[in-house]
Amino acid sequence: MIPKKNSSLHVLLLVAFISLVIILSFLPKTPSNNKPIINVSTIDTSLSLNIELYKQQDKSIEEIISKFQKQQLPIDSLISSAIKKKQPALMAYFEEIKYLNSPIDTVWYYLGKNYYNALGFSSDAAEIEALISSAARCFNKAIALNEKNINSKIMLASCYVQTNNPMLGVQMLKEIEKTDSNNVLLQMQLAEFSIRSNQLDKAIQRYEKAIQLDSNKYEIYAYLSEIYMQKKDTLKSIQFLRKFAAKISDTTLKNSINHYIESINKH
Repeated sequence: MIPKKNSSLHVLLLVAFISLVIILSFLPKTPSNNKPIINVSTIDTSLSLNIELYKQQDKSIEEIISKFQKQQLPIDSLISSAIKKKQPALMAYFEEIKYLNSPIDTVWYYLGKNYYNALGFSSDAAEIEALISSAARCFNKAIALNEKNINSKIMLASCYVQTNNPMLGVQMLKEIEKTDSNNVLLQMQLAEFSIRSNQLDKAIQRYEKAIQLDSNKYEIYAYLSEIYMQKKDTLKSIQFLRKFAAKISDTTLKNSINHYIESINKH
């Protein structure tokens, strides 16, 4: 039971937390657990999603996959269906099939990011392991095609951070930082892992550097708002929410953020 004198503060923080969850749900997600999300020290890149499970869970998915296998539907129909059903893992899987023979390193980086971003929408252990494995496979392919694809190296390292051998990934990132410290993706990934280790001030420094390097990465304002809410600095959190709202074009989301800020100010 919450004491009466603290109830309004409790409600305020609860509303803030829920609102931030809603806001961040519109953004590409990456895992932010304090623990590794797969219990392996090396990544088996031969693993892939178990499509049979998706077919068992959804008859419409089973139907379109069957039609695709019979060459009655193009692969783009499967991709569109996965998007409509809000199944980012399936979308990533079908995208990889579509570009399986691509000789372009940036395509494989894009495919790896699809898998990696899908992690934030999954809670199934087997699916998560398959997503990390698939992401690592795509990033490895990108690097094999182009040794200078730094972003793929950053994301491959990020995959390793999610395992029982996180320091391997961190060491890979630190090596990249020695020669490419102004890489925006690098700073954002290091910020994410600073949050995982509860080094919030260091995460703030990383994100602020990233936004200085690329002002178009305005989703960083939402991440900074979340961090300051964790630090219980509501005013600072609102400041970054205002900056985020000012940058986005989604009217519905913008209005939701502004209404939320107004409700906070009334308190």
